[in-house]
Amino acid sequence: MIVCADDYGLRDDINRAILELCASGRLSAVSCMAALERCAPGSLVELLVYQRSVDVGLHLCLTDEDLPLCASPARGGTREPLPTFSVLLRRALLGQVRPREMARLISAQYEIFVAKCQRRPDFIDGHLHAHQLPGVREGLLEFVLSLPKADRPYIRNTHLPLRELWRRRLPWMKAAFIGAFGARMKKQLRTAGAATNEGFAGIYDFGKWRQYPEYLPRFTACLRNPNSLLVVHPGSDEDWRRQELAALRGFTFAAGMPNRLRHT
Repeated sequence: MIVCADDYGLRDDINRAILELCASGRLSAVSCMAALERCAPGSLVELLVYQRSVDVGLHLCLTDEDLPLCASPARGGTREPLPTFSVLLRRALLGQVRPREMARLISAQYEIFVAKCQRRPDFIDGHLHAHQLPGVREGLLEFVLSLPKADRPYIRNTHLPLRELWRRRLPWMKAAFIGAFGARMKKQLRTAGAATNEGFAGIYDFGKWRQYPEYLPRFTACLRNPNSLLVVHPGSDEDWRRQELAALRGFTFAAGMPNRLRHT
């Protein structure tokens, strides 16, 4: 099972929490918001200390989170405003997202990651899972397939059969919405021969953060494949992130876990 922490570079408290969990061997992947100005090369150097045991990936910023993005080298030092998630979702469902434009945006953020980290990302996903939306996922796949085969990162999908969540008495409504896009993404990735995870869990209503210590062992019970993925969001400035951090500190994973993606 891969244990992946999202949002590295979003805030200092998140960075500190992730670095602590990397040091204690409780993470095997970290997704970095490299396109954000505040995701500085210095903070990424701290993370890259663990790159021999932790996959380091690109967390695409495709929606407006009121955070300054780095200027894109591909656009001559300028950047275009991003839509809110609701606007991007509506456009995607109406077929108004152009894959070629998304491929260019993703390429620019990939270049920023490489410039800051001095290496390629091990995987790619998206903030708010926006990389799976119609039009966006085709653009992402177009970009990844344009890379030399040996350099292609794996792409995260959020698919998990709902019966697994029901069986473990886990929250499922939010996961069902996100997982529907993940199922389509996974199918396209498999058809294209692109690497991806096999199974996904960790989605819940953040307002119910007090229940996270109960959810965590149930999430892991859903993920029996070595390439399944548990997503986590540790930090210290919000109740729900603080609860995830505390639960992960004290959690005992099965032998050999967490592990990095195993390419087959």
